[in-house]
Amino acid sequence: MGMNYLAKPILAFACVSTLVSSHAMAAGIDHLRPHRAVYDLSLQKASDRSGITGMQGRIVYEMTGSKCEGFAVRFRFMTNIQTPRKNFTNDQRTTSFESGDGSTFSFVQQSYLNGQLEQDLRGEAKRDTTGTHIAITKPDQEQVELGESVFMTQHIGMLIDAAKKQQTILTARVYDASDDGNELMDTTAIIGKLKAVLPTIKGEPSDITSLFKGKAAWPVSVSYFSHANMAGGGEKLPIYSVSFLMHESGVSRELKMQYADYSLRGDLKNLEYLKVDKCEQ
Repeated sequence: MGMNYLAKPILAFACVSTLVSSHAMAAGIDHLRPHRAVYDLSLQKASDRSGITGMQGRIVYEMTGSKCEGFAVRFRFMTNIQTPRKNFTNDQRTTSFESGDGSTFSFVQQSYLNGQLEQDLRGEAKRDTTGTHIAITKPDQEQVELGESVFMTQHIGMLIDAAKKQQTILTARVYDASDDGNELMDTTAIIGKLKAVLPTIKGEPSDITSLFKGKAAWPVSVSYFSHANMAGGGEKLPIYSVSFLMHESGVSRELKMQYADYSLRGDLKNLEYLKVDKCEQ
């Protein structure tokens, strides 16, 4: 069992499927509301092969900005992992900025194991109709040319767009700078019917639940596949998948993260709406 147990979370049996090209713009970003959300993580199940006997953690997600100024995201994914031999902590920290038109994306991604820096990845990506052009500046300078894609905030906007149009499947090729920052991810999202009345969510404090009174949401499940491994025939298994309740504001609730050998649940424990930047048209 490797030491890096966690891939970055962010988020198909019906009649509508859309493959999004790199020049697409998502009107759904108009509805995004800057916020800071805190989720408590708990282990749902783990196979014997995983070697995991327990896991707890926390996700802190903060999104600020607007489609005019661009979107800044701070993301921290912390876990304490127990195995029969030893326990250890994994701490992933990502800071990114995406232009409002989705054409540029800068990132800093750091990973700590037991408090020691294991990875420090930095760079910038630009996308156009010819592909995704990546300039990695750390740990080593590297130029990477990949195919057409969208960045993370645009992908969220696309999911909201698709849900509002009652689409049930959305496929998109995404660049999120995960791992070594040199690969695209193919994603397939399954979008359920709008839930106008939401049930009480187990593990969510009542004061959080009250913030969403009268707010509808869609159940969404997104599977992530390595684009490099998608060539050839046969069924491809996702690297991981994430399911959640998606609100039009971009806030997610009732997270469930499925990896090859284990699964996690994320309960929204704190939510703070942040200042909305004015957007001059």
